[in-house]
Amino acid sequence: MAARPLPIPLPLSTPGGPRPDPTFLAWAQQHSRERRRHDAELAQISRHPELNPTADAAHQLRAWATRHAHQKHLHDSALAQIRPHAS
Repeated sequence: MAARPLPIPLPLSTPGGPRPDPTFLAWAQQHSRERRRHDAELAQISRHPELNPTADAAHQLRAWATRHAHQKHLHDSALAQIRPHAS
């Protein structure tokens, strides 16, 4: 799914007043899009759970097992909350 560019707020002006340059608006939207993509790339690199620079298979399996255990814990916790409590 492609990210929708955020609209650039136009300065409040009276009708017939100065209008923003369409070339600048196009550049600003493109710059904003590139900035968001760059920030997403940096987040993947800096916050990725794989901390081993050699990325060996054993470490990848441990990282997957940790993520999987966390997901299972969240799933089990959610099910426990929606089940009626037997007293």
